[in-house]
Amino acid sequence: MKLPILPSAVMLLSVPLFAHEGHDHTEGVGAIITTATVTGSEGLEYVTAPGWGVPSNGKNIGSLHGDLALDKAGNVYAATNGDPGIVVFDRFGNYTKFLKKGLAGMHSLTTVTEGEQQFIWGSQVQQKRAVKFDLEGNVLAILPNEKTGELEGGMGGLTELLVAPDGHIFFFMGYGSKKIHKLKPDGTLVKTYGGKGTGKDQFTSCHGAAIDLRYDEPRILVCDRDGRRMMHLTMDLTWIGIYGKTPMRRPADVDIQGDYAAVAEIEGRVILMDKEGKVVSSLCDNPNQKQWATNGVPAEQLHDNAFSAPHGIKWGPQGQIYVTEYSQVGRLIALYPKK
Repeated sequence: MKLPILPSAVMLLSVPLFAHEGHDHTEGVGAIITTATVTGSEGLEYVTAPGWGVPSNGKNIGSLHGDLALDKAGNVYAATNGDPGIVVFDRFGNYTKFLKKGLAGMHSLTTVTEGEQQFIWGSQVQQKRAVKFDLEGNVLAILPNEKTGELEGGMGGLTELLVAPDGHIFFFMGYGSKKIHKLKPDGTLVKTYGGKGTGKDQFTSCHGAAIDLRYDEPRILVCDRDGRRMMHLTMDLTWIGIYGKTPMRRPADVDIQGDYAAVAEIEGRVILMDKEGKVVSSLCDNPNQKQWATNGVPAEQLHDNAFSAPHGIKWGPQGQIYVTEYSQVGRLIALYPKK
């Protein structure tokens, strides 16, 4: 349902609704969201935010195959494939800057807080490394380092990196060995887990993950994308069990806030799942399966009310959901809870 007047949840953003070249504002078509569309189930409905995430050229953010991160001020950092790499928007979706060069192609982004300062860890998949940088883009650390040693299966295909509450770092080799490596904060290898397969303790593609604090003890929630399933592990990398019903629509990434996991399914939708793994809301579900899981949909065929290939996902501080798609033309979507 498309609204001619913005709901209160979006009006508060003061998002500028100005014209963008190559976008149909009446029908809501293009690489930039231009209409407010209500989506989801009763009690868990969201509204797309028009004009959110307009790049500096007003047209196209460029090719996307990555993730997002937020700082404590609500600024959103989006990974792009081309240099300089990381583009920053304020909490209203206004373009503010690019970070320094050398950070292109970050497949995942994770914000960490150390004292009063915040930093971002990224998995630079083509460079076969993990990079820690500050909020200006200054590189502070690179892993693996001399303390890491040889990793089983190598560093190829690093798709996700998580930092645990105690500082341990987890590598997810979703495009490579299908293994997960646990490292100490200094980079020393602690444990390697998993490998290619469809059974217990195996992954077809451990593509994305999140620290799940909804239970008595913290867990890791893994998106086995091409296995069409999600599973819980302990923080020591021990199998707990499958999360939710299978098969799923290729879960690519997950983020957790409060009672809900927001899951980017690369086959054309975002879902919210409760603690028991039940799907409680489906957002911008695309009925056109030809547009699922592809980065080749042209801008003139992208509709505001339907995802094509959700890839990275993060919750915002006010319950908003930010999504970056796998897309050659680049599309960022902000959804705000309907009040």
